Amino acid sequence: MILNLIKRDIIIASRSGGSVLNGLIFFCLFIALASISLGGTSNVLKPLSPALIWLAIVFSTMLSYQNIFQEDYKDGNLSQLRLGGISALNICIAKSISFSIQSILPLILSVPIVAILLNMPLSEIKTIIATLIIATPGLTVYGVFSSAIAAKIPGGSFFIVLITSPFLIPLLIFGLESMNSASDVSIFNSELRVLIGLSLIAIAIGLPASAAALKTNME
Repeated sequence: MILNLIKRDIIIASRSGGSVLNGLIFFCLFIALASISLGGTSNVLKPLSPALIWLAIVFSTMLSYQNIFQEDYKDGNLSQLRLGGISALNICIAKSISFSIQSILPLILSVPIVAILLNMPLSEIKTIIATLIIATPGLTVYGVFSSAIAAKIPGGSFFIVLITSPFLIPLLIFGLESMNSASDVSIFNSELRVLIGLSLIAIAIGLPASAAALKTNME
């Protein structure tokens, strides 16, 4: 049943294409404008490249959070899924996986191209991709949680940003610290282990909390 929900969300997203395209456009624009504002020279941009890419990923992801539940709530699809016997937790799990595929995966795939343009060395490119993949569950689940809370609120994008920011800041901090602490990704990197822990906490606590918030909004 979860697989069917994931397929449904991906098919709907592929037909519209709006949220994926918006995220990629915002990602590229953020990097371009930040590079121009910082002078555009390699000596200035190279040490700041990991922070710019991480910030661009976080902001681009936050841009898509509002679309996770709100459209389905307006159309009554969530109520139909619940009447069909699908639990709120399974809906949240399916939404988390489909959101990762639709919104975060295209951003991560575009990172090597942007990193090469910013003259990042290959070791740092591998490291930043690894840290972003590790942080993906956290980036996803916290968005699902905030979207579940704000499903009833029309135009609740600001409210969603307000909710998710305190959760995403630690991911951003330890994602960047794990890059500064080692030239290569290692399980013995303490910052990386904290980042893994933050994502595991998001899965263990965020998904049940998202299901509870969604269930409350649907009653």
